[in-house]
Amino acid sequence: MLRIITVLSLLCCLSATIVQADEVIATDAVVLRFCYEDKPLEPYYRGQGAIVPKDYPGATIDHLKELVAQVPGLQLQLERRPWKRCLARLQSGDIDAVVASYRPEREAIGQYPLQDGKPDSSRAFSEHHTCLVKKPDSPWRWDGEQVSGIDSLVVARPLGYAPLVVPGPKQVTMHYTLSGTMDLELLQAGRIHAVTTLCQVAGQPVISSVISERGLQVLQPPLHSNTGYLLFSKPFYQRHPDQANALWQQLQINKAVPIYRTYLKLHFLEPVAENSTQ
Repeated sequence: MLRIITVLSLLCCLSATIVQADEVIATDAVVLRFCYEDKPLEPYYRGQGAIVPKDYPGATIDHLKELVAQVPGLQLQLERRPWKRCLARLQSGDIDAVVASYRPEREAIGQYPLQDGKPDSSRAFSEHHTCLVKKPDSPWRWDGEQVSGIDSLVVARPLGYAPLVVPGPKQVTMHYTLSGTMDLELLQAGRIHAVTTLCQVAGQPVISSVISERGLQVLQPPLHSNTGYLLFSKPFYQRHPDQANALWQQLQINKAVPIYRTYLKLHFLEPVAENSTQ
């Protein structure tokens, strides 16, 4: 009887050891903490505030989930904060990645996918185009090369967004606000001359329904094109270079065009003809 009890005890200990080993394997995954802006930017990000929407969180988030699923042992953790806070947390190592355009000064706070010392566009996350928006009765014009008919142009942009070069006027002022909705209200009130908007996604010219409903004019061709890169924090890249490079390699073959077009079909943005100015 004593021998039977001893055997059973050994089996129980062995079972416990196996369970613990399984738990180590399950919890040993590398966690990628991704930070993105707490304001909506259709079709990339949806929803307002710190909550990540359960359904249709945005094309960028669905694209990132798809990429992470292809890298064994990698798990995604999402958090939403003001954009400047995301960048600050990337620099401190409190989060691991953001999607950001390239700026030389950001090389000091994160790791871009580089080729010969320059950003590798083949491993870019996304590309979008920005257009100027004005009131239809405004006298100034944009011909694709420069703005004419106005000497001093005031353009509203959400706080934290990069200033844009607008050729033509003698003076261009960027007026920063707390939200894109505030930008539009200032434009309609005549307190500024223009705002900017996303106007091309996955090669398709688009217009926000919020802009079309207000009767505002989107000026084509785009003023600016912006390439977004999956930018890793320095600590994450140093600790997990294999996972970081695996995600960048996935981006060479997976641009998630169907995902972006799905979001367009949901009427968050309306496709428009390329020769349209609105």
